Amino acid sequence: MQLDQVSFSWPVIISVCLGTTAAVAANMISFVMIGKINQRVPGDERISYLWWGTEVRKRFKELFPKSRLVFLLDSCFVMMVTCFVLLVRFWVFGNNPGR
Repeated sequence: MQLDQVSFSWPVIISVCLGTTAAVAANMISFVMIGKINQRVPGDERISYLWWGTEVRKRFKELFPKSRLVFLLDSCFVMMVTCFVLLVRFWVFGNNPGR
């Protein structure tokens, strides 16, 4: 297969771009949340920027119950899943739903 023969439809390109944007935004929001958590907790309870997991969301919600960052993080996750479903739909099954 030559590179000049590879083509993607616009829905596939848009799904990849939106999904990637949502993933990068979610990562940046998580870093902001880790920074805010680390400002509030003692040194031995701090969360590493390099090695963290799902405890960030739970801990942030405990410390900052009225913050909208958790909602933004959840919205980015929903956007990533939606874009992945659309990517599979348009890339794997094509643009023709009747096939």
